[in-house]
Order: sequence, then C-alpha cells, then structure tokens
Amino acid sequence: MVKKYEKGARAERELARILKKRFFAVVRSAGSGSSLSTPDLIAIKRGRILAFECKAWKRVPKLKPKEYSDLVEWCERAGAVGFLAWKNTKWLFLNIKNLKEGNIKKDGITVDELFRVFDV
Repeated sequence: MVKKYEKGARAERELARILKKRFFAVVRSAGSGSSLSTPDLIAIKRGRILAFECKAWKRVPKLKPKEYSDLVEWCERAGAVGFLAWKNTKWLFLNIKNLKEGNIKKDGITVDELFRVFDV
C-alpha cells in the first residue's frame, strides 16, 4: 500500500511542478484519497480553476462512481474545470465532462494541448 501511495504522491508532485512552471498557483490536497472528497491537485491562474484527479497506473484508469460524482460536485461548487490526469509514459488529461463516454488513452489531451487551451 505504501508503494502505491508513494507512486501516486510522486506523480502528483510532478504535475504540480509542471503547472507551477507555467505560472499556475498550485495546491496539492492533503485530503486526496480520503473521505474529504477533494481533487488531488488544484491549479489557479488569473481566475481560471483547474482540478485534477491524478492516477499513476500502468493500466487505463477509471474513476469509481463515487470518485466521479464527488469530483463533479466539487468542480461545480468551485467553478472549476475538472480532469482525470493519467501519468503512464506521459501525462494525458480527460475533461470530466467527457469521462463517461471517453477513453483517456485515445481521447485524452497532452500537457502541451492542456496549456494551449487553458494557459491564460
């Protein structure tokens, strides 16, 4: 269990550094993976809020129904755009609005594409 947590935490810190280099204010949630139902990372730049549920798995990640509904609810309350963020060989992102019908492996966007759309 510890190895799994460490791998996930390392991936979250990596994504936080990537976002920070692009001048986002970044918060890594202390409650990620607990009953607090917060995203793993929150990134804010000039009023735009991005929320990330991060997975560092070999296989294509899926959110459990409760994880999904909690993320959607959190994003609605915060006015954030939510993403499933997957670190495999590279980072891929899938907007939570496309999560039910989408597949992050074929429909996900790269870090560069994410910044093209959301870097203000």
